[in-house]
Amino acid sequence: MRDPDALAFYDALPPAEQAALNAALAEQPALAEAFARWQSLRASVRADLARSLPDRALLVLYALADDDLLSVAEREQVEAARPALDAALAKHPGLVAAVRRIRADRDAFDAAWADAAAAPGTDHGPRTTDHASASAPRSTPPLRAVRLDRARAADRPPRAAVRPMRLAFRIAAVVAVVAFAGVLTMLALRDAGWETVAGAQTVTFADGSTAELADGARLSLPADGADDARQARLLAGRALFRIERDPSNPFEVTTPNADIAVLGTTFSVEASDVQTEVVLVSGAVTLAPRATPDAAVRLAPGQRSAVLALDAPTAPAPADLGALAWTGVVFARGESVATIAARLGDVFGTRVTVAPSLAGEPVAGEFGADGLDDAVAKLALALGGRVEANGTGLRIVE
Repeated sequence: MRDPDALAFYDALPPAEQAALNAALAEQPALAEAFARWQSLRASVRADLARSLPDRALLVLYALADDDLLSVAEREQVEAARPALDAALAKHPGLVAAVRRIRADRDAFDAAWADAAAAPGTDHGPRTTDHASASAPRSTPPLRAVRLDRARAADRPPRAAVRPMRLAFRIAAVVAVVAFAGVLTMLALRDAGWETVAGAQTVTFADGSTAELADGARLSLPADGADDARQARLLAGRALFRIERDPSNPFEVTTPNADIAVLGTTFSVEASDVQTEVVLVSGAVTLAPRATPDAAVRLAPGQRSAVLALDAPTAPAPADLGALAWTGVVFARGESVATIAARLGDVFGTRVTVAPSLAGEPVAGEFGADGLDDAVAKLALALGGRVEANGTGLRIVE
């Protein structure tokens, strides 16, 4: 364990857990190898971050540059480093989430402090605007979580009154940035007893569930004979899952930063190291950040949600099922038959048209898994029409 962060992680464990980890590493060579790879990856990511962002405190100043908290010298420091900071943010999307988190925490701190400051008899400590002479308040009122309401800004104490405590917040923010980078690298640690497959292919699980992988996707699944085969890990890329229903044993899909709980469902997942997006076609799923499972959201068919870094999932919103055309299947949930015909034409490279009298009819279902002819025949059958072949492709008529 030569990596200082790995040593810190190890030393933070209680003695009993240290002993258990030592025993596991000694008894499971695959786990020991994975742990060594994790340390190597952490070192690599840390080195890359150090090159891209040598002074992580600058990221905190950058995040707070929209405030009046920074001194003139600090603002000049941020402006001088802005090109390098912009490049680092573009290269490491996780840092964008860190900036958002710093700003959100700052706003929550302001709101909580203003609320506490309004309490009778509260002592806020010395009121000063001098960074060098700022000191901690003589007593700190209990803070409670409140939602920031910009309309109450006039009721807040002067900025000078809260500056000492907000300076303490800045120190905490620097620590949070360092911890955030550590969390990202820890995601590389994988358990023993898992197999990884990659590339465009269809994976069939023991219960009959399937995962269709796009080119470039990487999926880990339990090795043969595992106690619980109803789980998978999408390490990167896109996959379409078709899960067999078993209410007593939900299927679980994890990504580097999110957990997805599934019953009988068809849904797609797109994952990277810092973001997970789920589009639900049918059934029901819940999506939650790995770090805060209580923040889970439940999707209804035709909805999407995403988790960026450690943030809460975005609110469920209507999804564009046309984005799933990479699967070779066109999914419909009430779209017009003309829209579905056009998508089939794009997928199979053949023109598919519909008679004007039928073009606006809504349809639902999956089309294309058994080829273009079968898909168009199903559409025509649903509409009470028929299929004609012409010189340019296929046409559905009455």
